[in-house]
Amino acid sequence: MLGYSNESNLLMVCHCERSSGQSIRIISARKATKNERKYYDGEML
Repeated sequence: MLGYSNESNLLMVCHCERSSGQSIRIISARKATKNERKYYDGEML
């Protein structure tokens, strides 16, 4: 998943839903790469 943080950083987040479906587990989060930012902004369609 790509999205902006509260501090306006574009992040790549890997997550999974718990078996109950009531919570989400964050596996990793990092700043998006240059290519990921371009894809998110619609420049690489």
